[in-house]
Parts: sequence; C-alpha cells; structure tokens
Amino acid sequence: MRSAQEWLHWLELGGGARWVRRGAVLFGLLLLSLLVAWKQFRGPQSETVLLQAGVGRQLAHGAGFTTLVNYPQTAAVLAARGRRFDPALPYPEINYAPLYSLVIAAALAVLPDTLYARPSAAQAGFGADYVLLGLNLLLLWAAAALTYFLGRRLFSARTGAVAALALLFSMPIWQQTMMASGLPLLMLLALGAFWLLARTEAAAAAGRPVLPWLGALGLAGGLIFLAEYAASAVVLVFFGYAGWRFRGRGRWLGLAVMAVGFALPAAPWCARNFGLTGNPVGLAGQNAALKAGDPTAEPATVRATYSAAAPELSLNKLGNKGLTGLQETIRARLWSGGGLVLTAFFVAGFLYRFRAVESDRLRWIFLAVLVVASVAEAFLGSGESDWPAAAWLAPLILVFGAAFFFVLLESNPLLAAWPRAAAAALLLAQAVPLIHEVMAPPPSVRFFYPPYFPNLFMGMRDELRQRGALGRFGLMTDVPAGAAWYAGVRVWAQPARLRDFYVIGEEQPVGCLLLSPRLLDRPFFGELAGPAAKTAEGSGLGD
Repeated sequence: MRSAQEWLHWLELGGGARWVRRGAVLFGLLLLSLLVAWKQFRGPQSETVLLQAGVGRQLAHGAGFTTLVNYPQTAAVLAARGRRFDPALPYPEINYAPLYSLVIAAALAVLPDTLYARPSAAQAGFGADYVLLGLNLLLLWAAAALTYFLGRRLFSARTGAVAALALLFSMPIWQQTMMASGLPLLMLLALGAFWLLARTEAAAAAGRPVLPWLGALGLAGGLIFLAEYAASAVVLVFFGYAGWRFRGRGRWLGLAVMAVGFALPAAPWCARNFGLTGNPVGLAGQNAALKAGDPTAEPATVRATYSAAAPELSLNKLGNKGLTGLQETIRARLWSGGGLVLTAFFVAGFLYRFRAVESDRLRWIFLAVLVVASVAEAFLGSGESDWPAAAWLAPLILVFGAAFFFVLLESNPLLAAWPRAAAAALLLAQAVPLIHEVMAPPPSVRFFYPPYFPNLFMGMRDELRQRGALGRFGLMTDVPAGAAWYAGVRVWAQPARLRDFYVIGEEQPVGCLLLSPRLLDRPFFGELAGPAAKTAEGSGLGD
C-alpha cells in the first residue's frame, strides 16, 4: 500500500498529474457545454428535426416506423397503392432516413412518459426537448473523442488534441447541436469510416487480413446511408478506394465484402420503402426535383399537395440548383461549417506531402469524399437538410488542417520553440465567436418557440378530447411536425390548394385549423388565390 508521500509524488510528478490535467480539461469542457446550452438552447427549430423526433417516440412506444404527421402527399401515394386513411393507424414514415429516429428512440425508450407533460411555464421548457439536447451533446462529445483518436493515429497526440478542441470551440457546430439537428451523429459516422480506412491501410501495410476492415467500412457506409441518403454518395469513394488499392482476387473479394457490409443495414430499409412506395428511399427520391426557396419546387408545398404524381424533374432546374449549391459551398459553407481558421490550413496543406504514406493517402481520399458529398448535396438534396456536407465533415477538415499547422510550426525556428503558445493562439482564434456568445448576458426569456407553442398545441388537443372529437375530427396546421411532437396526436399538414382541403375533408373532417406566425406573417390569402398557388395539376383556389 502506498504511503501519503508516494500518493503526493504520484499526483504531482507521476501518472496522477496527467490524470488531474485530463480531468480538469474534461471538467472545463463540461462546464462549457452547460454554459453554451444555457445561453443557446431554445428547443428544436426545424420541422425536419421534430418529425424525426416524433418517429423516434413512435418507435419507443412500439408503433414502428410510423409518424403522427399526415402529409397530403403521403396520403395520396399510399391511397394509390391501396392503403386508405385510418384514424387509428398512423402512416408509415417515407420521407426521411431512419437512423437519427432510431437513436432518439433508444434514448426515449428508457425514460418516463412524464417527459411529454405540459410545461408549467415558458421558462421550464418541454421535457423531451431536453432529451434531444442531451443526446446531441453526447454525440458531439463522442465525435470530439474520435477526432482526437483519429488525429493521434494519423499524425500525433497534439494534432488530435488541437483538432478535438477546435471542434468543441466551433460556434457553427454548437449552433447545430443546440438545434438538436442530429448533425453530430453523421460527424461520428464519418469519423468512424476514416478510422476504419486507417486500420485498413495499417493492415495492408503490415500484410495482415484486410477483409474484416473492409466489411466494417461497408457497414459504416450503410449506416451513413441510413442517416442521410444524399451523404451516402461517399460510399462510391470507399468502393473506388478498395478497387484501386488492391489487386487481383483481393480486389474482388474486398469489393464483395464491402457490398455485403453495406447491404446488411441498408437492404431491409430499402425493401421496406420499395414495398410501400415503389422506391428504395421512399419519397426522398423526389428530392432531386425539389429546391427549398423555389416557389415552383418547394419541398414543403409538394408534401402538402394531395397528389400521388411525382414532381417533374427538369434538367435545367437540376443543373441550376446543383451549380448554385456548389457555389454556396465553396464561397460560404466550407468556411463557416465549423473549420473556420483551420480550413485555410487544410486547403493550403495540399501543397505539402505528408511523410507518412498512410496519412497522405487518407488526406486525398478525404478530398474525394468532400467533393463527392458536396456534389451529392447540391444535386440530390432538396436544400432542407440541417446537415450540410461542410459541417458533418468538419472534424476531418480540422484533423488535416491541424496537421499542416504543426508542419508550418516546426518549419519556423521561433514558433517551434513555443508550440503550446502557438496552438493556444490558434484555438483562441477558433473560439472567438463562441466566446462572444457565452459572454453575452443571459436571455430574458429562456424558451421561446415561434412557431412552436407547446401549451397551445396541448390545449387544442385537450379541447378536442373534451368535446369527444379527437380521432373523429382532425387537427390541421402549417407546422404539423411541431404540433404532433408537443401534442402527441395525429396532425394534418395544411395544404397549399383549396381543393386539397376538400379531399382531406373526405378522409377526415377537420375540427381545428391552426395557422402559425410562420404562415400568417406572410400574405397567406393573397398567395392562396394568386399565381403562386398554381401547380401542374391546377390553378389553386378554383380547383
């Protein structure tokens, strides 16, 4: 047994000192997380997030991959395939990838239903929103830890530490985390895929079997597909890597093992979607023809239209959408996605060849992944995603940017003598926007939900229940995912055309219509009657 003097020596000069420093850093990061959450968190602000959260609640309650949101388009598509509306049977979810909902379901399944109780005051917040926040914080911390381990494996411990801290000091990443968007989940999957690539490279260099690592890489690609359909285009880079890296029989075995790994998680979901809609990704397959902000191809408008016909894919519009998206990525998203100052080091680093062959090769593979992901996002996405490629790939930008930063540092005799001070200055520059945010005074109203008002949604539900109309009569609003999440009942999305009101009324009489500030702050009735309401099937009010 150690004496007190030995314990003190261990704490001051031995291994204990390292653990004390690590504990202090972790405690500081925990305090930072709590402070940012206290200043920034306002609850989810996106219909996409709340719809996926609602699907997670359905899963946690044993209702399967179903949703309480009745989109008119979903109703029309399923009716055309023989499934009529039934108030007692919620519709299957066919618009979004399922992985984030699965993760939410795992968190909600172990927690009590009191999370969904009405908040006692606006300052209290909605209990289940805190679960989404905590889940995103855990995923962010896990992504930061994997960023450190990947940076240490490819370069050095200090590279991993700077990259991980830069991730946790990035204001854009915190903004996404506070929105409970699930972005850290896709960051974690991308980091995991590159960690598997690094293990594959190490196994190939040492002459050890690589097939298990390639199979795991294919599995990671399948999980990326289940997290975000457009992001799964990076799997093409992984297959291209295996085909280029290996020769002869090993190449075909590697590709086959990767294909099996990808199919294990992806195939059952694709089969389910194909059986429901005739498309392996459900209605998400229409995203290439849609563009958020375009009145003629607005995704929310298409979902709110009672029609089984797919929107027309115009090559001119697709090209314009894709090129505009790529321009936006190069001009803004790449620099504001989370990398900030380290993005410049990442870009400049292409002029340098790293001495470690494995690291240099993975850097070029990552460039291919970044290009493919950006192109897929621009051309195949609808523009509604809360997961821009430059954001979920930010940890890898930080790793390679930090690596080149230390290359430049070592080449300067003056700065090389002060590596910690130089790294601290770099992290301070990365953290300036975050420091500005946490130094701001606390908000006077901590939870403000426009256009989401939990007490109002719950009050509407209770009123319908007291009148005995809940189920017989429908609830309709222009923010259906928010109303379904907070009220816990099925909600119709408010359609854009008057004729669709009549069609929905034949399925279920509408007992309550709520129009939020999101809609009423615009000239709603003028849009309903004017040219903007026209679609390919009719001319709005008169149809």
